[in-house]
Amino acid sequence: MEGSPNVASNSQNYWLEISTEGLQEQQIQGLVGQDGVVIDSLQYLANTILNNHIPSDTNQSENLRQNHNFYTVELNGYRSKHLASLHELAENAVQKVRETRAELALKHLSSADRRYIHQLLESFPDIETYSQGKEPNRHLIVKLV
Repeated sequence: MEGSPNVASNSQNYWLEISTEGLQEQQIQGLVGQDGVVIDSLQYLANTILNNHIPSDTNQSENLRQNHNFYTVELNGYRSKHLASLHELAENAVQKVRETRAELALKHLSSADRRYIHQLLESFPDIETYSQGKEPNRHLIVKLV
């Protein structure tokens, strides 16, 4: 595991890489799943298990939420390629919002993908993001401040 820059004062991002040594291509594809559904599920499980020391109570203090670490599961370069495509999606959304001056809804994103784009776009002072709707129809809104 390798740490990334802090998300909150006590939170870290970590990458957990699944070794492909001894795996056949069909097994690798099975672990990724169609549209990344299996690797996303593995990532969700990793985050749930590795953060089990944090109470799930929605009224938990900000201090406890800041101790939540974020784990990204990588397999055979899938996640790196996927994050690059999300980065491109985010940049295109910013460009379109700036050009049209209208809100843009990014649909069909997993919660992890929405969180990643939220974090990416925090560095744009003229852009605001928020999630809207309920799963499985939750989407990310990108708009001018």
